Amino acid sequence: MPFNQPLCHLLSCKGLTILLALLSLLACETPKTEPYQDVSFYSDAFATERNYRIYLPGDYAEQADKQYPVVYYFHGYGGRYKWDAYDLGDDVHYPENGRLEPPFVMEWKKYAQENNLIIVTWDGYEPNLSPGKKEREGIPYGNALPYDYVRAHETEREHWGWDFSAHFRELVKHVDQNFRSIPDRSKRAITGLSMGGLTSYYVAGQNKDLVASVSAFDPAANLPYYGPKGRQVVFPVLEMHRSLKGLAVRLTKTDGDWLKYNNWHMTQLFGSADLSHFETHTADYPNHWAADTEQQLDFHRNEFAKTPALPAKWNHVNPGFDNFEVFGNTFEIKRETPALTLIENASANKLKILSRTFIPDGPIVLEESIAVNTAGVYAPGEAYLLRSFNLSTHAFEEDNLVAADKEGKLDFALSGGGHWLGINREAEPKAQLGMVFPNNQEHFYFEEGNTESLSFSLVNIGNAPAQEIEIIPLSQHPHLKISPEKITISALEAKEAIDSEQAFQFTFGRYSDSSFVAGVDFVIRADQQVTDTLRIMAFAAPKAVYSPREDLILLDGRTVPEVPIYQQGMDTIVFETLSGGEGNGNGIWEAGEEVLFYLRLPQGLAPKDTNTFHSTYLLNHPAQPYAHVNSMHYLERLNQASCTSETTPITLSPDSPKNQELDLWLRAESLYNDKNDSTSNATIYANQFHFRRVKVGR
Repeated sequence: MPFNQPLCHLLSCKGLTILLALLSLLACETPKTEPYQDVSFYSDAFATERNYRIYLPGDYAEQADKQYPVVYYFHGYGGRYKWDAYDLGDDVHYPENGRLEPPFVMEWKKYAQENNLIIVTWDGYEPNLSPGKKEREGIPYGNALPYDYVRAHETEREHWGWDFSAHFRELVKHVDQNFRSIPDRSKRAITGLSMGGLTSYYVAGQNKDLVASVSAFDPAANLPYYGPKGRQVVFPVLEMHRSLKGLAVRLTKTDGDWLKYNNWHMTQLFGSADLSHFETHTADYPNHWAADTEQQLDFHRNEFAKTPALPAKWNHVNPGFDNFEVFGNTFEIKRETPALTLIENASANKLKILSRTFIPDGPIVLEESIAVNTAGVYAPGEAYLLRSFNLSTHAFEEDNLVAADKEGKLDFALSGGGHWLGINREAEPKAQLGMVFPNNQEHFYFEEGNTESLSFSLVNIGNAPAQEIEIIPLSQHPHLKISPEKITISALEAKEAIDSEQAFQFTFGRYSDSSFVAGVDFVIRADQQVTDTLRIMAFAAPKAVYSPREDLILLDGRTVPEVPIYQQGMDTIVFETLSGGEGNGNGIWEAGEEVLFYLRLPQGLAPKDTNTFHSTYLLNHPAQPYAHVNSMHYLERLNQASCTSETTPITLSPDSPKNQELDLWLRAESLYNDKNDSTSNATIYANQFHFRRVKVGR
């Protein structure tokens, strides 16, 4: 367009010529790459378009051949890119292009530009997931149901049972194909806030071949289900350390966050778990937000510099899906029962594999088949002896001789019931030892001041005998004493299992809320060499003597009025009527009855929560031959995920002897309700656990 007349009068002919030349140069200048881009692509996992925003380094345009490490970020529930709607309020409007840039978004952009880093922020925008549900006026983010498998399954959408892990693999592939990211696990990381923080831990644990570090800001505790339609199972965030072995893990928390109790427990469990590296950071920030993001990203940049190799030994938990892959090993599961598949101490030489209906110590699934195709780590054409000890029958199964294919892979099948499996080159005989604990438990509970025995069996799943065997327990817990210092076994033949004549004695000299759990390593030595290390979790609990009449409410079909219950939202004690269970209602647990337990705690979660009754969950039912959990319906599954006040129904077997004392370990829960809904028990953001021993006489 021509200049306006007044301006032309002000310009000389020479000046106009210079100005036109400058405009021409500017027009020919290469445009700078935007500091971030919004990208969409079709996701097979979700069967719809998915979006992400990618922040690029400052020199991305100039350094055409340079590649960069990547951090993937998952926002909180209901959020978009970086924002979380509940912190914004209903009066916030997004521009048409969605590029609202508050300080937090600017933080991502600034950090990526200044630190030679690509940051990918996933977009939870999902307008069409819930048919007929309108978007909130003024906030066109729709909802973030892709995080929430339960609600997603309640929709009428034909595409059911997606796995966020599968979508993450798609996302990584798309970024690597379209941007100059470094396509190596040592240069990838995941972080996230709230529900995105929980998802970060879950996704990282499912994709250890793609990432080397993971972190979270105040991760949520209330994602109940994973798995395909009809077979969803609970995988609580507190138990996700099982899959994170071999990864660097960080937790950023704030004392003012409503998830602080959940984060406290996570700090204890993750810190005592068998992780390669775990650290926490307490941010000086009073709200539920991704606080101190620079420090979190610095953590990942430090891990990028280490370039870690693939771990030689790994663990894994897959919640209910039929097919999954870990480090090039593929597993195909066929079963009807909803269950989690646990793989422990896996290496090229052996692995422990079993499926539980829930964790930590739910019943082992017997009716299933497992097909395994290993990674190509074996000698092509060589024969390998597969020797399996069935954890349910406590007997060796028939040996299987399998030849590695031309790619060095092995194909074999396993039945249900759980297995300690040895994989031994036939031409190189070697002992492979494994410990088996009572009821195949992994968590054990001990009362302050009491000395408790922990027995075990030892199995040799190798193809050579072991001599001069030593089992050495090690723990860093300040108040836990384990004796003896070691147990010796003179010899164990190949394909032999023995019960140890000695047991380890565990004594917690002092109970402390700040150190209620200990990681205990059992170092196994044979022929003067370490053959393996196994870790268990030992929980401490205070001494408690309860009177059934005063401190323990047993519901066997009866109703009990005026029970003091603490409500966090109201910060007060209310008196409620409790009812439930199935029985004759006399308040005595008799054979064949299903009961609910409510336990009085001297002190619960809050200062005012004193001498109130709390819902409970039975911890040691595998060790109790007569007390057991029949099933885990929806609300009890939520209880497993620390999300509801429902107590677990416990059945006493019809063949239970009379006049005996039942020794029960219960987890009592102090609940934290939605701070905006004082009457709701449906939305529980956090709780505190109290481990208590109860002896019920009959």
